[in-house]
Amino acid sequence: MKIPRAASRAIQVQVFRRDRWLCRWCGCPVIFAPTLRYLAEFVKQEGLDVPLAYYNRNWRRRDAPLLDHVGAVIDHVEAHSGGGASVIANLATACNKCNGRKSDSSAEAFSKRRPRIPVKGKYGDPLDWDGLSTLFVVLVAKSPNAATSTERAWLRALKSDRQISN
Repeated sequence: MKIPRAASRAIQVQVFRRDRWLCRWCGCPVIFAPTLRYLAEFVKQEGLDVPLAYYNRNWRRRDAPLLDHVGAVIDHVEAHSGGGASVIANLATACNKCNGRKSDSSAEAFSKRRPRIPVKGKYGDPLDWDGLSTLFVVLVAKSPNAATSTERAWLRALKSDRQISN
């Protein structure tokens, strides 16, 4: 049986929430990318027609510097190309930068090459960070007709996992 490379949106949401929206490799908070598209649209709807580098569907550094670095992605701990399955135990939240840097390396090899430097925050890791995913749910409710089929799938996964109502 062939195992699909991509995990379902529901599984991805479970992994993001399990990992508290923090990159497994560097510890940085990550951001749910579709939120930034809606945030840019919200700013336009409020009458501010200014160029914003919040979102680019290809996450280009020039057009979306935040996503280029801290956009939330799902990474295979054991690379898919090395036989790693798309199951929750083998998936981790990663920032876009770490995901690109890790590529198909093993977790051990990547950790040796780029050891995690603990964040020295005065108050510790964020407890209630959600990667702006709740903001995504709120902003989609304001413009439901603007949602793409992919965004509607994300919305269903986000709502069903936590039972967010709207």
